[in-house]
Amino acid sequence: MERMGEMEQGMRIGMVATASMQWFMRALQATNMELRQMVGEAMLANPALEEVTRAEDAEGAMDADGVDDAGGAVDHDATRRHGEFMESLAAEETLASHLEGELRRSGLPAAVESAALMLVGCLDEHGYFDEPPAEIAAREGVDAAVFRAALAALQEQEPAGVGACGLQESLLIQLRRAGEDGDSPAVRLVREQWDALVHHRYAEAARALGVPEECVVAAAYRVSRLNPDPGSGFAQAERHVIAPDVVVERDAGGRYVARLTGENIPQLELSAEYREMMAEQADKPEVRQYLSRCFREGRDVIRAIAERQSTILAVAQAVVARQQDFFRRGRAELLPLRMEDISADTGLSVSTVSRAVSGKYLRCSHGVYALRSFFSASLPAAGEAAVSADAVQQQILRLVQAEDPAHPLSDAALEAALAEQGIAVARRTVAKYREKLKILPTNLRRRK
Repeated sequence: MERMGEMEQGMRIGMVATASMQWFMRALQATNMELRQMVGEAMLANPALEEVTRAEDAEGAMDADGVDDAGGAVDHDATRRHGEFMESLAAEETLASHLEGELRRSGLPAAVESAALMLVGCLDEHGYFDEPPAEIAAREGVDAAVFRAALAALQEQEPAGVGACGLQESLLIQLRRAGEDGDSPAVRLVREQWDALVHHRYAEAARALGVPEECVVAAAYRVSRLNPDPGSGFAQAERHVIAPDVVVERDAGGRYVARLTGENIPQLELSAEYREMMAEQADKPEVRQYLSRCFREGRDVIRAIAERQSTILAVAQAVVARQQDFFRRGRAELLPLRMEDISADTGLSVSTVSRAVSGKYLRCSHGVYALRSFFSASLPAAGEAAVSADAVQQQILRLVQAEDPAHPLSDAALEAALAEQGIAVARRTVAKYREKLKILPTNLRRRK
């Protein structure tokens, strides 16, 4: 792990050019699909870069910089290959790549744009945050004023409703974007009578808001026309098939270890044809200078991809080392884990760890999980080590699954049951976790 700290420092020193360092940081945060798009753009801009086909991959040998020096024959029909490649990317645009493009074209101050792009990397496939964005900004060391401007800029992008902490906030953003003021019936219904709206208790909401029930019904209809899933129009295929970045397997000693799958990671080399051209044009300084720049920038891209993979692997290995019980026995054994812990283990900065887990997935015997899901806040537990929020949610799920359908457990009863197990959780936290688990309220779970 000490080597990873040296590696990151080396990246910072070695990649003196701002563009090179930014390329690495973008590549690290990018999903595999987004990385392919970045590589496609780099190849179009740099004719010295070529992608190694899988057949060549098996035959060619990579040097220390990740450059194939085998000099084997390659497909030089670049126009056709690039055209087909970019067409496939256009059909697979993700929500993150769409938002990043819009933000980069918004003319934001550099600090605000950087913070907004960081926030995009923390959105889930629906366009929602998994954790409060203010906490993300604080962890990343973003100035409060810059954070507010970045979040506002993100929430102004299309599709309307992205950048929210959940459905309720997303609907409020959509109503505001549609011109509804803070006193409109629809806004007040969503903001002040959310529970009544969700359970269609319109008469109750009308009394609380002091308006006719017909007004509430009309407002509810208005809300029903909004989009509950702002990210639904992007990368539909990714929702059904997730190519994991990391696989966790048991080694001969019984410990669980992580390895990279390498799936969908483009393998690049420097063009043998352009190497020959450089030798042939040695007496033409301008041509040689241009080709030298292409090779230098091409090596930067190849190294950045290699460093991206090494960084993701180091972070995954550190996570797996700390979560051995999870891989042995399942989700209820997930321990509290902070990005600061993995930062200390690897020597990488917290922001680098955050980028490394953004949009990356891990496959193990229990299923496929987002790497970010292994980070969970701790909750107090009497007489034993702290437990993770995820483990508490799993315990709530078990309690509900075992309850008497005729007498389902209320949030208060769940709170008491957890307390008996030595887990101190407030009732409002129980309600929040129950909703996150898509468990209906007590009255809707009762079966006679």
